[in-house]
Amino acid sequence: MNLTITADIIGITLSFAFLLIFILSENRSNRSRYLLIAAMIITLFLMTLNLTVVLHYNKAASLIFIAAFPMLFAIYPVIYIYMESFISRGTKIVIQPYYFIVPTIVFITTIIFFIVLESDEFFLLIRSMNSYRAEPPQEYALYIWILYIIYYLQFVFFVRLYIVLYRRLKNNKKVAFASNWIKYIIYVVFLYEVIFFFTWLIHDDILFADVLLGNLLIIFFGIIGIKHDEILLGMQITSSLQNNEIIKSARKIKSKFKTESQKEIVKRIKEIIISEKLYANPNLHIKSFAKRLHLPEKQLSILINDVLEKNFSAFVNEFRIEEACRLLSEKDLKITEIPPMIGFYSRSAFNTAFKEATGLTPSEYRSQIDLY
Repeated sequence: MNLTITADIIGITLSFAFLLIFILSENRSNRSRYLLIAAMIITLFLMTLNLTVVLHYNKAASLIFIAAFPMLFAIYPVIYIYMESFISRGTKIVIQPYYFIVPTIVFITTIIFFIVLESDEFFLLIRSMNSYRAEPPQEYALYIWILYIIYYLQFVFFVRLYIVLYRRLKNNKKVAFASNWIKYIIYVVFLYEVIFFFTWLIHDDILFADVLLGNLLIIFFGIIGIKHDEILLGMQITSSLQNNEIIKSARKIKSKFKTESQKEIVKRIKEIIISEKLYANPNLHIKSFAKRLHLPEKQLSILINDVLEKNFSAFVNEFRIEEACRLLSEKDLKITEIPPMIGFYSRSAFNTAFKEATGLTPSEYRSQIDLY
């Protein structure tokens, strides 16, 4: 039981942490981000419900259950809508009302049971539905089994939609970049449900297994959420590459991205480097970065050269020097401690790059700060 409580607390913490990350994201113009927020709110409710059930907080569990149980049936529609938003590269969300017929019916019946049943009887019903070892009121056992069957039928229905969407994206070169992520989602949710189902068949008390699997699912979708902008950026660049061929001449290779598209893509690349502090990695090279974005190295190099008129190393060093200037203003930090913090192997390389960028050595720069 203690393990279950610990796993629940971890799940609640993870859900809340990812929820904050998604809400505080700088890119609020992307509508599909709201679906990630919705998914984390659902997991937060479900994990909190599990914890209140285990701790026998009957009143709290009853109130949370009214919202949380219908949310359980809404999670796969929300995931599908999120995946479908990749078609518009996150700018458009299409919600079909029939996706949420089952969650709506479950919500209405839950409200009815909450009103009709005595509090103790309702909590016993919650424990039964929450995969906990408890016998439901006999007259409602059929209802619970119907809900379980509907849940898995809905799961099969949406997995089928996921597969259709995966094939659709894979065959569309402009958005094919996202198809790999769709494939990962299909694998993970299918594996989750299969493991849960067979655990349920062979073991009565499976709440701990449910919570543990749920935590792994939260981590997976949390990672997708963190990489959300990176996924969309890769799609945007891939689309631009499809629409604008790269022309080779005898003297120079030039990119034929539209100027507006170029600037927007480079802006998004900067956001990723800054938000994830990739400049602090001394092994950050254009080859590894292009691989991370699933882009040809040559095309990424051309893009940066066209827009910024500098190579990738100089581009990354700008972020390092900017961070170095900030760190030099911290008086308690030794200059010798700064180079490894911003991605330089040695102080000499740091000094050279810093003086090229600012015209001053790090010591001279700090001395100037001290004067003011």
